[in-house]
Amino acid sequence: MISLHRILKLRDLEIFHALKNGIIISYVVIEDTRNPFTQEDKKLEPLCNLDEEDINKILNVFRISLINDEKLNEEDSLLLRMFFSDFVNNTNLTNYIIKEYIQEDLYDNEDNIKSFNKILQNINSNYIIEEFDERNWIYLSQD
Repeated sequence: MISLHRILKLRDLEIFHALKNGIIISYVVIEDTRNPFTQEDKKLEPLCNLDEEDINKILNVFRISLINDEKLNEEDSLLLRMFFSDFVNNTNLTNYIIKEYIQEDLYDNEDNIKSFNKILQNINSNYIIEEFDERNWIYLSQD
């Protein structure tokens, strides 16, 4: 069973720890690009099999990145892909791409802005998290 621990939530970006049986199996980054598919995206399976006209109708693409320090095994990869494919409401204007990445030193760092930006750079995101005061972190409270 998959469970999530959200470690960062911003307007167009969320970062999670994906856990299986209580053990982290991957970091997951969900990015709302607010843009259509890029030319590079259009070359990916299954998009390369679709009509150009249908692909160009999509105005907003969510990028879901699965990041681990080594290649995910096939079972975990499929499990995460199926789980996160339900996060985006597919419409005729919105779709998503799921890609896997390896970052060897992923688990050597603390969860902080510097390590998040390193992850974003590794997955070729254009998103950069600006430094902000720790008092601005949003924490859930049960008060």
